[in-house]
Amino acid sequence: MFSFFRRIGNKFVEKLTNIRHEPINKTSLIILILIDIFVLFNVFSGLNSISQWPLAPYEEFPCFNAYQNYQTAEKKETFAFKVSTIENRIEQNKQSPLPYVDNSNRLGEVDNLCTNHTRLSKAVNTPETVRLKTSIDRLRNEISSSQQEIQTLQRQYNSTLLEKIAGQPTEKSINKVNADRIKSEIDRNQQQIATKEKQIVAQQTQLIQNPAADAYLKLLSNTPEYETLKKAYSTAEFWYPNKQLLLQVLFLLPLILIAYIWHSTAIRKNLGLQSLLSWHLLAIFCIPLVIKFFEFIQFGNLVRVAIELIVKLFGGLVFIASYAFILIIPLLGLGLIKLLQIWVFNPRVQAKKRIEKVRCINCNSKLRLSDEFCPYCGYDQYIDCSNCHQKAYKYSNFCSKCGHKIESDR
Repeated sequence: MFSFFRRIGNKFVEKLTNIRHEPINKTSLIILILIDIFVLFNVFSGLNSISQWPLAPYEEFPCFNAYQNYQTAEKKETFAFKVSTIENRIEQNKQSPLPYVDNSNRLGEVDNLCTNHTRLSKAVNTPETVRLKTSIDRLRNEISSSQQEIQTLQRQYNSTLLEKIAGQPTEKSINKVNADRIKSEIDRNQQQIATKEKQIVAQQTQLIQNPAADAYLKLLSNTPEYETLKKAYSTAEFWYPNKQLLLQVLFLLPLILIAYIWHSTAIRKNLGLQSLLSWHLLAIFCIPLVIKFFEFIQFGNLVRVAIELIVKLFGGLVFIASYAFILIIPLLGLGLIKLLQIWVFNPRVQAKKRIEKVRCINCNSKLRLSDEFCPYCGYDQYIDCSNCHQKAYKYSNFCSKCGHKIESDR
């Protein structure tokens, strides 16, 4: 098995660095490597662009997080949660309005529920709601200032009491105001805080009862709509990476096909430089395909679902999934190698075409009918037939002299 992979690897490298089995000079190799890097960079750039063609789930359903945060909250029906929802919405609209999803020339459309959500969320910022929010914030700041003042007064009050307990004369006190005066100031601030807290509650009530805010809250609290949205979002999230892979494959396949046809034509016409360059391009186009394929195997949702199913069938034994990966990946790799053997490295297919055109089976150089060995690479073109002991072409199925099947003779 190791020798097989080494033989495939050596042949692959040889085709990348040789023209008619002669190594190219270092300068040309450097130029080819630079071309490879440039092409590979642009291929990945194209893959990145085409992968962004379909709308991502968060673009197709931009309101999903807002629905989910509201529906999954433990106290979603409480007064405080409704108030915080509206206040946060007003603040977010002022600081960073909802992003516009441009779906022109892209696959997919923004969900109708989210279009309605965007409209109602923007409508929350009416002059009345903005005024109420500003007033509530002002009262909160005033309460915060009063609380800080109370803390300062409380420290002075405690210090004055300690001085009084210790019997220290009033004229030697570090506090300029007596304890009774400080206590009066504390009580006055606490009364102001209580009054302002009542004002805040009253204004918050007005805020959530505002028609625009009330419509927005009713939208978020609509559980059937949320369940529909959640199902659609999960479906989009499942298929999104699969769509990306399909588009990336569709992007790469024409390039691979063109490079392969070019390479086959160059080999057939014995165009050494073109065969080398086309082989480089074929390798460059296949590299991203292999990478994306294995990324999909590792991170794709279809594979994840299959692994979850395996784990579920075996009663939650997670290590079974690791066994499955260990088994599946080599099998897929073996399948890929088999495809390469059929389409790229298949010596029998190449030999048939070259024998028909009287060319070297190994290097595709032009031969004379009397040549048994290639004058360019020294390759022996024939094998002895076990039946008539005449010369038969290697990789052929039957002897041209007696018709004996010679596949088993190798």
